[in-house]
Amino acid sequence: MERELTQAVDLADPTGRLRPEAIGWSRQPLHRLAFTSGVTRVHAFDYWCVTNDEAALSIVVADVGFAGFALVSVQDLAGGAPTERIYVRPRGLPAPMPAGPDGDVTFETRRLRMHVGPARLAASARTLTGRRIDFDLAIERPPGHETINVVVPWSHEQFHFTSKQQALPVRGELRVGGRTHRFAPDTNGFACRDFGRGRWPRGIDWCWSFCSTRVAGHVLGFNLGANWTEGTGVSENGLVIDGRVHKLPDAVDVDWDRRDPMKPWRLRTRTSGRIDLTFTPVTLRKVTVPPLIRLRQCMGHFRGTVVDDAGRSLRLDRALGLAESFHGRW
Repeated sequence: MERELTQAVDLADPTGRLRPEAIGWSRQPLHRLAFTSGVTRVHAFDYWCVTNDEAALSIVVADVGFAGFALVSVQDLAGGAPTERIYVRPRGLPAPMPAGPDGDVTFETRRLRMHVGPARLAASARTLTGRRIDFDLAIERPPGHETINVVVPWSHEQFHFTSKQQALPVRGELRVGGRTHRFAPDTNGFACRDFGRGRWPRGIDWCWSFCSTRVAGHVLGFNLGANWTEGTGVSENGLVIDGRVHKLPDAVDVDWDRRDPMKPWRLRTRTSGRIDLTFTPVTLRKVTVPPLIRLRQCMGHFRGTVVDDAGRSLRLDRALGLAESFHGRW
């Protein structure tokens, strides 16, 4: 069984090595993530996906030392290409990344103004073709809402803290060109967050999926990962039901067609039977930078069953979510 942490702990020592007592998972972010000046190859990022019945908004801010990256992307779930603004800056973003999940980052550059924090997401952006993207969204985090916080220990020098935050209610408006999308409980407005800090290996591969929905009177979110944590003794897998985490120590196997990602994906826990889902894509995003990056990211619908800690089964039918495969070398 994975170790559940209940007290604050430093992620790394002054030399940048992983502290053994930091290995485990927690229901709230407990890790102190500061790295001593001079420690290299530290990756910092904050990813959000905000969805309603009509659209998916993706927000990324990242700093990997040699470069900073920001993305605002809107995908109409009816199809078509996303509307987006991408910003890359050598040697990092123009503003420092916060030391932990409770911090905010705000910056302004040509054609892009952004604020990213745990309670508010806001931006004003203009694409290369002149289309405007504007949003101001409030994350209505319920008191005591639990999250999945895990340290993945590849080695003492290579490790990663991730905070996966699912089923967060969101309220506000997104405007793309002349169209407005409203996020609220009656439009199934939810936010998913993936916050990370760590020292990555030079190559990594993962499959990742998540979903936030309402099922049988419950608010359900899940986070499922595969490949990248194999052999480490930990996983990022878990359900969040009515704000409480049901941790899944079992590995998740993902079966998908690499030649045609728009075919259905199958996700199952390896031994426990607690996850049995089929994901049917409706949109596909491809990013390929040979031989460095290969991303296949789909929005779509989940159908199947998940089982909580008490053995209760919840059945999903056309629950909106995301599934992706990533291959990276740097």
